[in-house]
Formats: sequence, structure tokens, C-alpha cells
Amino acid sequence: MAAPKTQGAATQGEEDGDGNRGGTGGVSYEDSKDCILEPLSLPENPGGTTSLEGSPSVPCIFCEEHFLIDEQDKLLKHMIIEHKTVIADVKLVADFQRYISYWRKRFTEQPITDFCSVIRINSTAPFEEQDNYFLLCDVLPEDRILREELQKQRLKEILEQQQQERNDNNFQGSCMFCNEEFLGNRSVLLNHMAREHTFNIGLPDNIVNCNEFLCTLQKKLDNLQCLYCEKTFRDKNTLKDHMRKKQHRRINPKNREYDRFYVINYLVRLSFHNLQFDCISTN
Repeated sequence: MAAPKTQGAATQGEEDGDGNRGGTGGVSYEDSKDCILEPLSLPENPGGTTSLEGSPSVPCIFCEEHFLIDEQDKLLKHMIIEHKTVIADVKLVADFQRYISYWRKRFTEQPITDFCSVIRINSTAPFEEQDNYFLLCDVLPEDRILREELQKQRLKEILEQQQQERNDNNFQGSCMFCNEEFLGNRSVLLNHMAREHTFNIGLPDNIVNCNEFLCTLQKKLDNLQCLYCEKTFRDKNTLKDHMRKKQHRRINPKNREYDRFYVINYLVRLSFHNLQFDCISTN
């Protein structure tokens, strides 16, 4: 994906501990305070990641440290502790690896203060005890456009994957409840589980990465975990009886782990992203 066109250096003002900002533009102290809390919580599963050129790791924006894609929280923690830099709203970044790669290059071209708001910590303390943190967020037009382009690219890839799966008649899988084997289109297996076992995970056309989805569910059952209440049991028979009697042959709708398997969630994210930007531009 081509990187979005740079909108020019947008120098952000500096804030002191009382919420006063020197210069113009940027975000208010209260807004910055809200934004900085998001990365500090180190979310376990923020926005999606896509392997770039087969690389299994993501580099730090500022140094040569690398972190596994699945350990994104460690990279965020490293950037906060070692480089005093916070990325706002990480959960809204559709492709974290490409996002990091883009800013890694840009920060070699211009000073960090051209892109980030500066948040001064302990501004009332003696100068040697004061500290500055840098906030990278979508208030900067370049960051906003980058996030939007990554979101569109991610949606395009998901829709292409969904179409491929819908047309695939070489699917092979077995029922998680009766072990019956199915060949052909994925819809045959999904419809069987819905009809024969009242296990309905949604219409086949609404699902993407179906094989991964089914493997995720099967792994939970193999670990003797109920798919709905997510309690674990001592053996398979006890688990089956529990799911049947409690009508727990369904997935937990509060488990965000499943969001990535439903196309609607990618559409909603893009719509929310655009709505958020519209609100920012009108304020």
C-alpha cells in the first residue's frame, strides 16, 4: 500500500502541568490526558496486524529493538519507558506493523516535535525534575490520513478474503459436536451445526477467515472450555452435558476475540473512524 501523502509539518504546542499550551493547534490538556491513558493500559489486542514482507516482528520507531507481532503491548511499553512516546488510540490502528514502519521512516526525516504534542510532566517541580512525553495522535492530519488509509486497505483485504471463501468449494472440515466430515463449501458445515446442533455462529456470508474461526472454537472445546460461559470442566462428557442443558451451544458475544471473524466489524470500524474524523473537523 502506498503511504499517504504528507500534509506538511504540523508543529504541536507544548503543555505544562497546569494545562496551558504555548503556540496554536494540537489538542487540549484534557484531551491529551485522555489519549495518553489508552496506550498506558497496554491493550492485549489492539488494532489488527498484517505481516509486512514476511517479517515476524515489529521494530521500535526510534531504535533497533524488535518485538514479535503478537507482543505489541511490549513494544508500546518500551516506547513509553525508553523513548517517552505514546501512540493514542492504538485500538483504531488497522495495521499496526505498517503504521510503525511508516512513522519510523518519517521520524528520521523530521524532528519528533514536528509531529507530536509535547506533554510536560511535573511542570511545577524544579527544572531538573521535569520531564517531557510525546503524544502521536490523529489530531495531526498526516496521522489521521495514514490511519484512514490503513483502515480502507484492511477492509479491502478482508472483503477479498471473504469472497474467496464464499466461492471455495474445496473446504474440508468436521463437525465439532458429532465429528461428521464435510466436503465442499463451508456453508454446508456451518448450516449442519446450526440445524442439527443448534450451534449458530451466524450466516456463512457474514464470516471471514472461517478456518481460523473454527480452529479457535475447536481448541477451546479441546481444552474443555464452554464456548459461552467459558468455564472449564473435568472431561468432555461433562462439558457436553453442560452446554446442552444450559443451552450454551453458542459463542460468548462479549468476547472480543471473535470480532475479527465477522465482516460487519470491519465496516463498523471504518464508519466509526470516519465519524470520529468528521467530529474533529467540525469542532
